Amino acid sequence: MADASREPAGGFGERVLELVAEIPPGRVLTYGDVAALLGSRGARAVGTVMARSGHLVPWWRVLRAGGHPPSGHEDRALAHYRDEGTPVLPAATDATYRVDLARARWRPGREP
Repeated sequence: MADASREPAGGFGERVLELVAEIPPGRVLTYGDVAALLGSRGARAVGTVMARSGHLVPWWRVLRAGGHPPSGHEDRALAHYRDEGTPVLPAATDATYRVDLARARWRPGREP
């Protein structure tokens, strides 16, 4: 697939949103995971798409590296994680938690 920097923003953005919409409840991906699944190394480009249009999809299912929730949305995200049964762990951060990526990371095509 083409690199995000060489593709029109609309095309890459649409692909990001389509992929995020497919993430099942209780599962997550990191910004880097989304980029890699789209054939890109543009984790920051994924972040830009999510910042601009993430409200259209389950934004809380896309995390920063290490399982940390989107900055500034920690409380709202935690409510979603609790509702969906997403496994979280205590963390020494401002949010006081992070998502357990070992248990919650979505592997498209590898799950029933």
